[in-house]
Amino acid sequence: MEILIAYILLFFGVMVSGASILVIKNKKKKTLKLITVFGGAFLLAVCFVNLIPEMFHEAHHHHEETAHLMFPIGASILIGFLIQLFLEQLSKGMEHGHVHSNGENISKISSVMLLIGVSIHAFLEGFPIISNGVVNTAMVTGIIIHNIPISIILVGSFIHSGSSKTFSLLMLTIFASMAIIGSELNQMLSVLHPYQNIIIGIVVGILLHVATTTLFDSEESHKYNRTRFLIILIAFLIVILLPAHSH
Repeated sequence: MEILIAYILLFFGVMVSGASILVIKNKKKKTLKLITVFGGAFLLAVCFVNLIPEMFHEAHHHHEETAHLMFPIGASILIGFLIQLFLEQLSKGMEHGHVHSNGENISKISSVMLLIGVSIHAFLEGFPIISNGVVNTAMVTGIIIHNIPISIILVGSFIHSGSSKTFSLLMLTIFASMAIIGSELNQMLSVLHPYQNIIIGIVVGILLHVATTTLFDSEESHKYNRTRFLIILIAFLIVILLPAHSH
């Protein structure tokens, strides 16, 4: 039941966020940025408080498997970092709250490329949602928050490219489903089960790239104001206090 609830929250979190741009026309850029900062800080904390300890626990638990000895765990984090660098060639940095468009007009093709980039990102992000049949509450919460600005920007890009509202929301359902699909595949494919530490490492690398890029965005002032600092502090405290897994 907990898994179903998590999937429902993930799906409708994206749909409601994306659809809101069709109802609320004046989205404040500063508000979206602060949500992005909160989501980035939340995911950064999830990496260090939950995912990295779990990754090394899995490696120790399966120490007898030669595959874990042949492939350094830290290398999987670097691979995840590189994967996210590649994905941002498609998504134009949408994962950290804005699109680096270089002044180019948004076309339907570029909107589809954005969708592909963030969908692959969400697909991989969904792998650690369920661990041994138990929901990672902190991870699910972080993804929901992280997806709010992405969903709004994604729908906005399709609308500005000339797509209809119906088509834009239809494309949004693809993005909304990807984390769930990733989670289900990770559970269903038994061939992946011995390699959970490597999979988690790749996800950690992806999240670390997104989180650090969000928190230290070169387009923002390097002097963090009190609001940004407070938001980051609150995100860290919530993750520390929030149970990693539901029971």
